[in-house]
Amino acid sequence: MKKLLLFGLATVLLFACQKQPQLYFSESTEIESLKTGIKDYEAQNWEAWLAQFADTAKVYHNSNKGITAKESANMHKGMLSNFSSYGFSEKGSFAEMVIDKDDETWVNYWATWTGKLKENGKELKVPVHITAQYINGKIAEEYAYYDTAPMNAALSEIDKANNLPVEDKAIIAQVDKFINEFLNEKNTSILGDLIADDYVRYMNDIKAATSIKELIEGIQVFFTGFPDFNITTLHRSPIFNNTMFIHWQMTGTNTGEFNGSPATGKKVKVFGLSRVHFNGDGKMDEENIFYDQLNLMQQLGKTLN
Repeated sequence: MKKLLLFGLATVLLFACQKQPQLYFSESTEIESLKTGIKDYEAQNWEAWLAQFADTAKVYHNSNKGITAKESANMHKGMLSNFSSYGFSEKGSFAEMVIDKDDETWVNYWATWTGKLKENGKELKVPVHITAQYINGKIAEEYAYYDTAPMNAALSEIDKANNLPVEDKAIIAQVDKFINEFLNEKNTSILGDLIADDYVRYMNDIKAATSIKELIEGIQVFFTGFPDFNITTLHRSPIFNNTMFIHWQMTGTNTGEFNGSPATGKKVKVFGLSRVHFNGDGKMDEENIFYDQLNLMQQLGKTLN
């Protein structure tokens, strides 16, 4: 009899477990709806983006004060006007849907937002978490959490630059163009507008180029050795006597021949300092570059022996 009772209890528990409703989902209509909204945001298709929200929906951005979906769209438009490109990276992104103890349906989304500023080409990366409550297929509440500090600092830097004298703005624009379009995008056609006829370039106090042609030939060694060659500006000094100091970082992967040596496949990161001087016509006439060549070679596996 005792065994029979235990068997009956186990059977009841088994059926109870089988009847337990599903509370977690990795795929659902609501998840796809949120992802579609992300694509509408990236395409600035605001009418479609707004369509996913209920008429009474509230949106919270790092705050307990809610705004309407339309107000949120206007906020996005204002902020995104500063960027030439932006979007969420699919790599590392994750979405889920849960039904909580109050039987409410929530979709969570984690991803990294990346944007490139129009003004200076600077790239920002910001981790973002979005959680949205769905009722009858529409978002009733949405909460977005992200660190605003990098974006605020970048926009503040742009505002500061915009308040500089015209001459300083011109020099900064030339420096940004030289780094972003020539060094990073390998566009040599712009150099005629940037480089003076009497231009001279020194690398660690050794004269490396005295013309646009020699500049291209010299930098081509790095472009060939590191096809993903990239310069990031870490800091630049105030401009004095048409001179600016730039603290920079070079990154790249050695997948091509470099200085006569075969590719190693190694990634490198090198820090350096440049002193650039512009003439009265706003063209670069002198460039002094300092970086640790030994450190670069050691990262490639080279030794002094």
